[in-house]
Amino acid sequence: MTDPKENNGTPGQPSTTSPSTSPSSSFPVPREPPTATRSGIPTPPGASRPPPSPFASRRVPTLPDKPLQRRVYDVAIIGPDIGGAAAAALLAKRGLRVLMVPLLQAGVARDSEGWLLPAAHPMIPPLRQLSGSIFALDELGLAADLQRQSAGTATGAFQLLGEELRLSLPSDQLRRRAELRRELGEEAGAAEAALESLEQLGRAWDPFVGEPPPLPARGFFERRKLRKILPNPPPEVPQGLVGEALHALAPFAASLVGDTAPEATAREAAALFRAPLRLWGGAAQLADLLRTKAETAGAHLTNESCSRLRLSRKSAMFDLAGAEVQVNLVVLACPPQTVRELCDGGGRSERAVVEEAELTIERKEALAHFVVRTEGLPQALEEAALLLGDPVGPLVISAVPARRARGEAAGERLLTVGRIVEAGFSDAAALLASVRKALDPVLPFFDRHVVHESADLDPLHGQRILKPHEGLHSEPIGLRPVSAAHERVLFASREVYPGFGLEGSILAARACATQALDLSGRKQVSAT
Repeated sequence: MTDPKENNGTPGQPSTTSPSTSPSSSFPVPREPPTATRSGIPTPPGASRPPPSPFASRRVPTLPDKPLQRRVYDVAIIGPDIGGAAAAALLAKRGLRVLMVPLLQAGVARDSEGWLLPAAHPMIPPLRQLSGSIFALDELGLAADLQRQSAGTATGAFQLLGEELRLSLPSDQLRRRAELRRELGEEAGAAEAALESLEQLGRAWDPFVGEPPPLPARGFFERRKLRKILPNPPPEVPQGLVGEALHALAPFAASLVGDTAPEATAREAAALFRAPLRLWGGAAQLADLLRTKAETAGAHLTNESCSRLRLSRKSAMFDLAGAEVQVNLVVLACPPQTVRELCDGGGRSERAVVEEAELTIERKEALAHFVVRTEGLPQALEEAALLLGDPVGPLVISAVPARRARGEAAGERLLTVGRIVEAGFSDAAALLASVRKALDPVLPFFDRHVVHESADLDPLHGQRILKPHEGLHSEPIGLRPVSAAHERVLFASREVYPGFGLEGSILAARACATQALDLSGRKQVSAT
C-alpha cells in the first residue's frame, strides 16, 4: 500500500516521487534504504547479513587514515561519468596512485518508499560486440562480470511496439523470421534483410576506434588523418521500420546524434538494437563494477565534495574535505556545469579549461519508474522494448523484477521507461503522466495495476545530448581527451567522443590512461 499523503494530494493514486538533488549539482542523490546495508543491497529473508550483490553501490570511503595533506596521488578522477571510472580502473591496474572523487554517493539503486529503483536505464549496448571496448574489458577482466550480472534471459528478445505493432525480434533466426512474417506480411523480407545488415553497418568505424585520434580534429594533418580512417560517405542506414527504430534509439545510445555523428545511429544504436545488454542497474551498475576494479587495484574512493580546482605548471590542486590535495594531473569526468563550478574564481588557466568544456547540452534522458503487479502486464511483453509512434517521441522500456529495499520477495515487475526531454525540463508529474498516456494503447491494463511510480529527471548516468553545429559542412563537436588549455587536465566525460556513446567513454578512458602514464614518467607496473 502507498501512503496517500505522498501522492501530491490525490487520494487512492500510487505515490509519485522524484530523487532529491544536491544544492550544488543537478544530479540525483540516492537515498539509502533504512534497513539495507550501506551499499543499498536488500537483505534476503532469513539472512543475518546481506551477501554481495551486483546491485551494490561502492563502499565509502576507502581512504586510509593518513591526513589528506600527506597523501600522495598521481591522478585524481573527478566526476561520476563511466569514462572516469574506467580510467581509474586502468590507471590503478597500471600502477599509478589514483584518487576517485565521484562528487556524489553514486549507487546502482536508490530507495523510493521501500522500492529499489535503478539509477540508470537497465539496457546498455553490448560492449563485447563493440571493438573499441574490448581492449579495456579484457585488461580489466570485466567481461565475465558483465555476463554474470546480466539481467536478461538467454531467450529474451528486443521488441518493437506501436499502436498496431507488437514485433518481437529474438536472436534465433527462424523464430525472428516467423515473427516478421506474422507482423509485417509482405514487408517481412525487406525488414529481415535490413536486420541482417546491421552487423556490418557499424564496422565501417572499426579503423577509427582501433586507434582513435582526438576529436574534433585540429589543423591540416589531423584532418587529413581523420579523413583516411572515417567512413566517407558513412554507410546508409536501412529504410523502413528498422531505420526508424535506429533513429529512435540513437539519442538513448549516444550524446551526439544527427549528421555530424552518423556513428550514433549506424554503430551504437545498431548494436543496442541487435543485442541489448540488460543489467538491472544499467550504466550505473557498470560504473560500480569499474570502481570495484579500481579499488581492488589500489585506488582510493571518497564521496567528499571538492572545489577550487587550481592548476600550476606541473600539478593540479583542489580542496577536499577541508584540505588541499595536490596531484600530478586531474581527469574531469563530469558535465560542463560541474567543470565551471570546480574552476570558479580561478585564473587564466582555469578559465581556459571552463571555456574548452563549455558545450551546450540541448536535451537529456529522463526516466519514469513504475512498479506494476504482474497481472497488469501482458505475458508477451519482452524485457527490452522500443515504443514508436507516440507524439512525445520514442520510449525505451525495460521490464525487470521489482526489488524491495528491505529484501522481502516481490512478485511485482518494474517498468523503467526512458524518454528524451529538453535540457531544462523539470516537471516530474508531467513526465509520469506523458509516459502513462503513451503506454496506454500498448499496455491497456497497465494503469490499473501501478502500485508505485517515481521520476528521475536527471539520472546520474542518463544521456546528455549535445547541441550539434549548424550548417551543411559542420564538423563533429566534443571534448578532446587531453585539454588544450593545460596538459595536466584530461577529460573522460560523455562529451569526449560523444557520437560513440558508452564505447566513446571507454575510448576516452584509454586515451586518459595513456596520457597519464606518459606524464607520470613511470614505467607501467601491473598492480595485480
